[in-house]
Amino acid sequence: NFNQFLNQYRLDEASRLLQSSKTAVSTIAFEVGYSSLSSFNSVFKNQFGVTPTEFRTRPGSRAN
Repeated sequence: NFNQFLNQYRLDEASRLLQSSKTAVSTIAFEVGYSSLSSFNSVFKNQFGVTPTEFRTRPGSRAN
């Protein structure tokens, strides 16, 4: 459905930004359309299995 599509689009963009920039996680969450950092963290962890901060600091991330 549309909500799933939108959520996936937001998470894809957020993961790209987390890997390619040093922009604050909260800023990225708001830029991709989440109005709450806690909901962004929850949805992100559900999708990727790690928090946005853990995702950014894992080996292979270009933002390290």
